[in-house]
Amino acid sequence: MQIKNEIYGDFDISEEVLIELMDSKAIQRLKGIDQAGYSKVFYVDGRNRFDHSIGVFLLLRKYGASLDEQIAGLLHDVSHYAFSHAIDYILQEGNIDKQDLQDRSKNKFLLNSDIPQILEKHGYDVDRVADEENFSMLETSLPDICADRLDYSLKDMIILLKKDVEEIRDIISHLKVDDAKKWYFDDVEVGYVFAKYFKELNDDHYSGLVSASMFKSIKDFIKCALDKGYIEENDLEKEDQYVIDKCLKYIEKDKELKRFWERMNNKDCFYPDENNYEEIIYCKSRVVDPLCLVNNGLKRVSEVYKEWGRVIEEETVVKKHYLVAS
Repeated sequence: MQIKNEIYGDFDISEEVLIELMDSKAIQRLKGIDQAGYSKVFYVDGRNRFDHSIGVFLLLRKYGASLDEQIAGLLHDVSHYAFSHAIDYILQEGNIDKQDLQDRSKNKFLLNSDIPQILEKHGYDVDRVADEENFSMLETSLPDICADRLDYSLKDMIILLKKDVEEIRDIISHLKVDDAKKWYFDDVEVGYVFAKYFKELNDDHYSGLVSASMFKSIKDFIKCALDKGYIEENDLEKEDQYVIDKCLKYIEKDKELKRFWERMNNKDCFYPDENNYEEIIYCKSRVVDPLCLVNNGLKRVSEVYKEWGRVIEEETVVKKHYLVAS
C-alpha cells in the first residue's frame, strides 16, 4: 500500500497488520466523524478523524517509532463519538475542561470492534497498544508536543491559518526525536514560530468563540433529540451523518428541534454577552512550550523567550464564553 501525504511525504506500507487495521470497520468509521465537531458550517469541510489518525501514524513512522507505537497512533482516536469533542458537552456535562470522554471510552469501543481480532491475529497485545501511556512519541501532556498534537496543528496551520505548505514542511524538517523519545526542534526560532502559530489556532479556533458556538449548537440539537427519544445514546457511537439523518426525520413536526437545527447551521448563531447570557460554554485551552536544541542542550521556548512563560501561564486557563442566541 502506498500513501502520499501533502506534508509528510510518500510512504510504502507493507505490514499486513497496518493494512488490515486501516481497512477495519472501526478505523473506516472515523471518516464519518468530523475532526472539530461540525466543520462544514463552523470551519471548513473535509477535516475528519480518519485523516488525523492516518496523519499521526505517518508522522510516527517518519520519525522511526516502533511498530507498536505506529499501531497505537492509528488507534488513538477510534473511540471518538459522533461530533468529536462536542459529545463531551452532551454526555459529560460538568467536566468539560478536560474533554476526556473519548479517552475514558477507549476500551469499550475497542472491545466492541473488529480491532482485537486483527491485533491478536498478528500477535499484538490489545491492552498494550490501547494504553497511550506506553507511547511517549504519540501522546504527552501539555505543554509538550507529541505526534497527536503536532499532526492536527500542522494541518490546521495550513487549513485554518492559511500558511503555505512549504513553510509547514520547513517546520517539520526541524523536528527531531531524541534517544528518550522526546520531540524537539533543532532550531529554537522555529520552535518559537510553531508555538506562536499554535497559540493563534487556540485563540481563534480551538478555545475561541467559533468553537464555543459550535459546541453549544450541537449540544442543544442533539440533547433535544435525545430527551424526546428521537435518537438513543448508543446512536452517538456511529457516524455524524447517521445521527443527523435520524434527527431530521422529526424536524418538520418539532419546532424546537428545527430551531436548534437552524442554529447549528448558522456560524453566527451566538454572540458573547456576560450580562445577559443563555449559557456559559467552557472550552479547553491549549498552549505548547516545545523543547528546542540550544547550545548542545534542550531548553523550552520559554527558557529562551522569557515572555512565553507568561503566555503559558495565561493560556492554560479554561476559556469561558457567555453565549446568547443571535
